[in-house]
Amino acid sequence: MSKCIQYQKLITAGRADEAIVGLLREFAGDPQYLGAFYNLGLAFKALGRNRLARDTFALYLELAPDGYWASHARKELLE
Repeated sequence: MSKCIQYQKLITAGRADEAIVGLLREFAGDPQYLGAFYNLGLAFKALGRNRLARDTFALYLELAPDGYWASHARKELLE
């Protein structure tokens, strides 16, 4: 979970593009890091790529319906 917060801080700081690159690297190195998808959704949303953000939140929920970020991802999909 600490990796997730690190990337959320980048996104909040206006460095969503940097977060996307880092998250993709993290996931490539650890395919079990499903939190990357939730954070990718946040990064895409921050960049105004709303459709891509929704698709990424939905993918997270498909892969981890009971995951740590599931309730947050559901909330994002309702917005």
